[in-house]
Amino acid sequence: METKKIMGTVLVAFGLLGLVPGVLGLFERQEFFGINSWALTILGGLFFMSGVGIIQSIRSRPDL
Repeated sequence: METKKIMGTVLVAFGLLGLVPGVLGLFERQEFFGINSWALTILGGLFFMSGVGIIQSIRSRPDL
């Protein structure tokens, strides 16, 4: 369970790190880090959604 929490958190963080400059680049019509803004936005969205999906799949069960 700890692995899922860590992996989900890392994917959400990477997703946000891709989404923020990607969306800003779309509105300002410029490239960040020499990468197309559409690529950053799409990859950031994929990482973010997969991280959220992993975190949502974690169920907290009471110990028996």
